[in-house]
Amino acid sequence: MKPSWKLVIAILSLHFFFSPVAACTIFVIVHEGRVYFCNNEDFTKPGYVWVTPATQGKFGRINFGFSDGFAQGSMNEMGLAFDSTALAKIPWKADPNKETPHNLIEQIMYECQTVKQVIEYFDKYNCRHLEAGQFMFADANGDAAVISSLPDSGVSITRISSEWLISTNTRLEASGYRCPRFVKVQQTLTQSNSFEIRDLASVLDAVHQRGPGGFTSYSNIFDLKAGKIYLYNLANYDEAVELNLREELARNQTAPRPMSDLFKRSATLDEIRAGEQRTQFDTRISMSDVELDKFVGTYHPEDQPVVKICVTRGKGVLCVDCLGQPTAELFPESERGFRIATDRGQVSFLIEDGNSQKITGLILHKSRDLKALRSD
Repeated sequence: MKPSWKLVIAILSLHFFFSPVAACTIFVIVHEGRVYFCNNEDFTKPGYVWVTPATQGKFGRINFGFSDGFAQGSMNEMGLAFDSTALAKIPWKADPNKETPHNLIEQIMYECQTVKQVIEYFDKYNCRHLEAGQFMFADANGDAAVISSLPDSGVSITRISSEWLISTNTRLEASGYRCPRFVKVQQTLTQSNSFEIRDLASVLDAVHQRGPGGFTSYSNIFDLKAGKIYLYNLANYDEAVELNLREELARNQTAPRPMSDLFKRSATLDEIRAGEQRTQFDTRISMSDVELDKFVGTYHPEDQPVVKICVTRGKGVLCVDCLGQPTAELFPESERGFRIATDRGQVSFLIEDGNSQKITGLILHKSRDLKALRSD
């Protein structure tokens, strides 16, 4: 059954909530022959690093995670990398026509060289970890994909289609909703003229977490072609430790080693836990009254035309009134994209083909996408 627009509009006054403990950010950059895999690992514990040596028929790899030795992210010697983000849990049931390995991700990192092969493994095997997480994979050829599971359709794959691919803590294909960290990364990359290591570290810095409820334990940038890793501890982006994958495999440090041992100076756990929890990331852009005025009008859900959504202009924002609910404010994040303040969803305005000035409708992005058409 389709959700009621009355219900959807009524909950615009409620906040989305996703614990910063599980709020990680991953992005892949493919630019001028280079492939970088970038990650902020957000949690409540300090990071660890170790290697898994190559054995007969299995690739060696370097791993990052915590003291339990369960890899949160890895790069193998063939230049295949992965990391994951936590998601709201959904019901998951194994496909009886597929095998179910104990840890499909570990098997992939042992046996695969390319994203194409990774996708073939997800076609062949069940992955129990898709119940509450999604995975970003990238290879040294510049291919990348985000793999998740949708409640109604099973495994979902989002392939890279530009110079970058981003993943945070929502299922990309479930709706058009993108959290502020996702938008902040997108905005920063769009505005950037350079993708050097220091520039990518600045992007990770812009979306790092800190505070008593969770913090960025570590950040990594994998150079997938060169087999190098640039590592940052506890959101200190002024000090990078450079590791060489082949040298680390030769060192054979298989027991998880505290990441702090690699650094001369990093914030302490007490320092990064102190103060107010960082949950806001400024994605607001400036838009003139003239630019905002083109969105003003009355909109009706296409499947419930009796519902009226009135969009008016405020000071630097749009205001939405519907069904006697409190007025919701929309602030601009892009040319046609707005966030429902503070973070209660997003609205994308639709334009007429060939006419960027004529607004024909809007889409409300929350747990799913709902469309309304302009009637004035």
